[in-house]
Amino acid sequence: MSKQSRAGLLTSLAAAAACGILLTTGAAPASAVDESPSDNGGSFLTEAQPKDDATAAELARQRAGEVHARTPASKLCTGTWTHAVSTVTFQRATGGTLAWGFKLSHTARANLGPTVTVTMPYAYVNGKAVNPPYGPHTALSTYNFHGSVKKYQYVGGGSGTIATGNKVTFYWFLKGSKPNSAADRYITCKVPKPGSA
Repeated sequence: MSKQSRAGLLTSLAAAAACGILLTTGAAPASAVDESPSDNGGSFLTEAQPKDDATAAELARQRAGEVHARTPASKLCTGTWTHAVSTVTFQRATGGTLAWGFKLSHTARANLGPTVTVTMPYAYVNGKAVNPPYGPHTALSTYNFHGSVKKYQYVGGGSGTIATGNKVTFYWFLKGSKPNSAADRYITCKVPKPGSA
């Protein structure tokens, strides 16, 4: 992870911790997750007891890792994925890049306020954590946040290139401009053939 990405991630997590936002609020209990893992989820996070940066980061990492480990990639990363937090639209270019657009819902804009910082603190490819392909972006909540990935680096060393059939999980964290407002969003899916929309 670059120094800039790490600094942005720590800023987002510090903001969550400073607001007392518990990153696992809204997560289903482990038994519920085991019974019906979701490939398309998220939640609006609420104020809780303040957490330090390291604790907040560890809770988010655990949640993202559990989503990837417990959720089969039975759907392709194509088309539009809707949820109460945001709509995500995937497209895979003929050159192999997997791109996405990330548009907040009306409910999310109302809950989070006029300005939102969106980051992707965690991402996984085939069971391994990768350096997230999307650093913190702050914009109006009506903005279509967007990003893409083709080549990636594994956390701890090594690299790879997105390939057809890879199982990926993207975990986004949203910090709102309203006091104590935040949300998370995650998707697990299978990388489609190049040229898929």
